[in-house]
Parts: sequence; C-alpha cells; structure tokens
Amino acid sequence: MNEPGGPAAPGAPSAGARIDRAVVDEHGLLERYLDGKLPFKGQRDFEHWCAEHPDYLEERGLAGRAQASLKLLEAAGRPADLAEPGAPWWRAEWLRAVTAGLLLASVFAIWALAQHLSLLRSELDAARARLIEGPMLPAASRLDLKVAPDRAPGIDQAGLTVDHAKPTLVHLSIDMNYARAQRFRVAIDAHDRGPMLEVKDLIKDSAGQLNLSFNSSAFPAGRYDLRIEALPLLGAPIADGWLILTVR
Repeated sequence: MNEPGGPAAPGAPSAGARIDRAVVDEHGLLERYLDGKLPFKGQRDFEHWCAEHPDYLEERGLAGRAQASLKLLEAAGRPADLAEPGAPWWRAEWLRAVTAGLLLASVFAIWALAQHLSLLRSELDAARARLIEGPMLPAASRLDLKVAPDRAPGIDQAGLTVDHAKPTLVHLSIDMNYARAQRFRVAIDAHDRGPMLEVKDLIKDSAGQLNLSFNSSAFPAGRYDLRIEALPLLGAPIADGWLILTVR
C-alpha cells in the first residue's frame, strides 16, 4: 500500500503526467478505454488526445475492429443499438400534456371554489339582513336626515335616532366631503351582538354625500354602530367615519 503522496500505482499514468504516444502505449490506454477501465478524467483526457492525433486510431485499425465487433454481434443475434438514447421519461411529450391538463383543471377548480365562497358570503349577508329585519312593516312616512360622521372612533357624538314602532323610510345623507375616496361601504354592528350587516359599494354623489335608505322597522330597538370604510383601488378598506344609530 502506497503512503499518501507516494508514487502512482504501476500501470497507470501519474495524475499530472502529460499524455503522449509513449504513455498511451506503455499503459495500454486504448485497450483500457475500450474495456471501460479508465476513470472518468482519464477517458476525457484520452479522448482529447485522440482528437488531436486521429492518425493513431487509424494505425491501430480501430475502425476495422469496430466493424468486426458489429458483425460478431449481428452473427450472435444481438445487433448493437446505435440509435440516439431516448429522452428521460419526465421529458416525454405526453407527460407535458398531462401536466398542462392538470394545471388547467386546478385553475378551474380554484376559480369554481372562489365563486362558491362568494355565493356563500352573499347568502350569509342576506341571512343577517333577514335576521335584523324580522317582520318588517311597510313604511308609513319618510324622513330625510343629513349627518356629518365622527372622524375618529370613540367620540360618539354623531348619530341619529329612529322609531321602530313607527315604520318610517329613512333617507340618510352622510357628509363625506372630507374623505378623498369615492367608494365606500357601511358596516352596521349591533352594540351588544357584533356584526349585523354590510352595505357595499356606495358612491359619493356630486355633493360629496353617501346616500343610504332603510326602513326603521327593520331594526329592533337598541344601539347600532355604523362604521364608514373607504374602499381604495388597492389594499384593504380604511375606516373613515363613525355614527351611532339609536332605535327606540
């Protein structure tokens, strides 16, 4: 066994040896290459040397030996397969088509799920509205109110009062001139029962007012907190106004 850093094993060129005809003959590199006994780097070095010295292979009659080898294989009933190796299975055309189909089906399934969730949310909003309304009675009168909301939560000064027992069509104009946004939604929360209703996609009119109408008999007696949220083109809604609705 050679010590580390000792001489190379007999019969093999040293790691830094320069290949020439003498080295090729001395170490039988051609035969060892054909027998698959050269390491990977040795194969590449020998191939490069042969590319620079094609006359060596002609002298050794390698072309004739190759033809004779093919004839022997054919005579033995095992002809050599000289075709280009096929592409790996994961690059097959059918696999690409199947993958594309699965991707398209996944996109469609996600879209269908999103539509279903949207429908469920709409049904939930409608159920909340019915819960609030209860046995709503037809309005016998109309009341027009204009209010300016609080611009910060917790002030609890801006508000309005309606009578549940006297069904009235309340037309509420909310002054939003101070807000830069054009689209809003109004979230209505029962003070002691949490979220109750949302009115979406309200647009300011030319006077900067948000117009909202409701039947006073639709709300049971109690306090309701109205939160006005601006709807920017991008991003989440931004709370921009607060009102208190008192139903007697």
